[in-house]
Amino acid sequence: MQNEIHQRDLIVGLQKGLALIQLFSKANPRLTVPQAAKMSGLTQSAARRFFLTLVHDGYLDTDGRYYWLTAKNLRLGQAYVDSAQFPRMVRPIVEYVASRAEEHASVGVIDDNELVYIARSKHTPFNSTSVRLGERVPIHCTAGGRLWLASLPGAECEAVLQRVTREQRTPYTVTDIATLMERIAQVRRQGYATIEQEFEIGMLVVAVPLADREGLYWGALSLTSHQSRTSLEAMCRDHLDLLYSAQAMLVA
Repeated sequence: MQNEIHQRDLIVGLQKGLALIQLFSKANPRLTVPQAAKMSGLTQSAARRFFLTLVHDGYLDTDGRYYWLTAKNLRLGQAYVDSAQFPRMVRPIVEYVASRAEEHASVGVIDDNELVYIARSKHTPFNSTSVRLGERVPIHCTAGGRLWLASLPGAECEAVLQRVTREQRTPYTVTDIATLMERIAQVRRQGYATIEQEFEIGMLVVAVPLADREGLYWGALSLTSHQSRTSLEAMCRDHLDLLYSAQAMLVA
């Protein structure tokens, strides 16, 4: 749909302002004007004006040198969660799956080569900060990410893996591309994905893909547990049928 929009209809200033907001991250929670200009390709004068506009509108705060995001930015993400069709559609099913399995359930979608959680269950029988609404997580060591990679042609999948940062999150995280391609091929064959301690120590995940009526991948439904509660084999044995039943209800 984006390709059908003519260049003359785009508001470049809005694009640049949104791009500047996205420069802030865990690695860069505060930025100076020169830093933002270098990262964005803008002149320092333009970056300063954008920053001051965002301060005026309440999306940034500043001490005169550094700039940082304010809580007002949460309204943007919450507006999506509240208004978009997918989150509204999946919430009841996510809660149903979680209550039946007595484990944590979530749905993630792919955005810019990352997995983003758009729905999660209130039922959380273990402590983890990793499955948070709106959390962006890497694709190479998450079940939903590997399901998406498995939906791509082999050459495209490998190109994505070459491009993304493959962080070693735990001692068990697979970062080698050849090994990842083998794991993804297995996901492609079996139709579901599992992750054992690759994203977080002790965390076990099993997930199934969610597709539209044309069979195109749009997300993943995951169950997450902890080694202290169960094993990966038991999760697959006990809950895969439940996940597949929910999958059938979530055809977009």
